[in-house]
Amino acid sequence: MQELFDKMKEYLNMDTEISFEEFDSYYKQVIAFLNDNWKELNEEDTLHMLFILDNLKSNSEDRAKRRTKESKKYKKMEERSSIWASAMIKRLRDLGLSDQDIRTRYEEIYEAV
Repeated sequence: MQELFDKMKEYLNMDTEISFEEFDSYYKQVIAFLNDNWKELNEEDTLHMLFILDNLKSNSEDRAKRRTKESKKYKKMEERSSIWASAMIKRLRDLGLSDQDIRTRYEEIYEAV
């Protein structure tokens, strides 16, 4: 989990955009991790995963609008990232966090990155 979070921080601090191949590879790593481990994520890891998914969603949404040969793939990534992000929010609520708690903690992660 930490490796995926660190990689997202690296991507966010880059001056250039990664290729479709690298984006797709990272996305697939995140989804594979979630498929295998989402039920075991603690509160902090769930917040970090929400941060990762939110960034994947917004970046794939932006890339899907460009009308390239990968547009449809980006659109599917956006949709699946959105579904997983919703699941992470539900999990955080189930762990006892309010929507305000989630927003506050998310903003703290965003500012730290």
